[in-house]
Amino acid sequence: MKFVLKNVKNGYRAGVISELGNQPDKTVDTPFCMLYTRGGSAPHLSRDVLNRLKNLPLVAHMPLNILADHHEAVRKFQHGIGKFAAMEDRVVYCSLHDPSTLVKSGYNDKHGVSVWGKGGKLKLDTELFMKIQESFQPDIYQALSDGDTDINSTRKRCIKVVDRTLSFLDSILDIHNKSERLKKTAIFGSIVGGYNEAERVRCVKETVSRPVQGFVIEGFFNPGPDTEHFQINECVNLLQKIIEILPVDKPRLMQSIWPPDAVIQAYELGIDIFDSSYPYVVTERSSALVFTYIIPTEETEGEELPETYEINLTDKKYFADFSPLLKDCKCYTCENYTRSYVNHLLNTKELLASILLMIHNFHHYFEFFESLRRSISDGKLEDLKKLINKPKKLPSVER
Repeated sequence: MKFVLKNVKNGYRAGVISELGNQPDKTVDTPFCMLYTRGGSAPHLSRDVLNRLKNLPLVAHMPLNILADHHEAVRKFQHGIGKFAAMEDRVVYCSLHDPSTLVKSGYNDKHGVSVWGKGGKLKLDTELFMKIQESFQPDIYQALSDGDTDINSTRKRCIKVVDRTLSFLDSILDIHNKSERLKKTAIFGSIVGGYNEAERVRCVKETVSRPVQGFVIEGFFNPGPDTEHFQINECVNLLQKIIEILPVDKPRLMQSIWPPDAVIQAYELGIDIFDSSYPYVVTERSSALVFTYIIPTEETEGEELPETYEINLTDKKYFADFSPLLKDCKCYTCENYTRSYVNHLLNTKELLASILLMIHNFHHYFEFFESLRRSISDGKLEDLKKLINKPKKLPSVER
């Protein structure tokens, strides 16, 4: 994998990732979001429906916790998780945890890390972890790590997670370098250490000294639905310190449930790669994204903007609202269905409701990242930032 910075304006970086594993002829521009999947598939969407989406991310994010139980079947298949999941045209990134699934605290030790899937807890030591990676043959994977820390973690705990994570990384690199199946696969080292600056710096310096192709910054919170409310301001100084000593020629990835304002804030600090679990979480609460990401022109200046990032379509005020989910949206849902119809589907518990919402929310979020890259290129990031920061985040709902 190769990462080249093509543009740095006003301190903002934009780059290109190329030579990506099984997709060596394809490139992806940063910053970008990955395609969020559960069990190897986009939530609620068939492959045909998914492929109709505009600006579909090249990189598919496949969390290990949901897939790990099936690694023997994938091993027998012999062609990797990408082809097994009918995503052979995508670059596969395999993370340890799913950002939207709660990870229970206190189940990691020096021997391994626990992940939580549909079958419950699975303890991964480095041997089993690498056996799974050899079965899956992803293009990129996150190294095994102990990110079980938050703002309340003690210094002793932070020292332990760094020691374990570095030990795991050394064992993984040893196996990886001997593996024929993982010759084209890139490793992203994990940067952990909680809110302890000394341990974070130690982890960065030690990880940078090892042959990894990128970095996953984690350990500020445990994954799960509540990470949507994570405030980067709580760790902005520490994150800046981490970014300062990371090499500029390797990408930085951070997994969370990313609302648009948090995406921009994290990007400004130096994050290149994001996941797209946020549209899924919004869909699961029966809502549609409506925030504006199109910078106004002279003709559109003064037009009324949405007051919230999303609308909840179970609200009874949409019962007879025959407008699309979002005016001027070009997604399949907005071009063919109304707020009233989706409100009816939700109230009658129809599966089609989640499908239509997922189509719209993915489309809207992917278009937002297109707008983000365009605003960086055009020198208009501050305009986009002001636009994104105007709405309130969550609507009130009347049922």
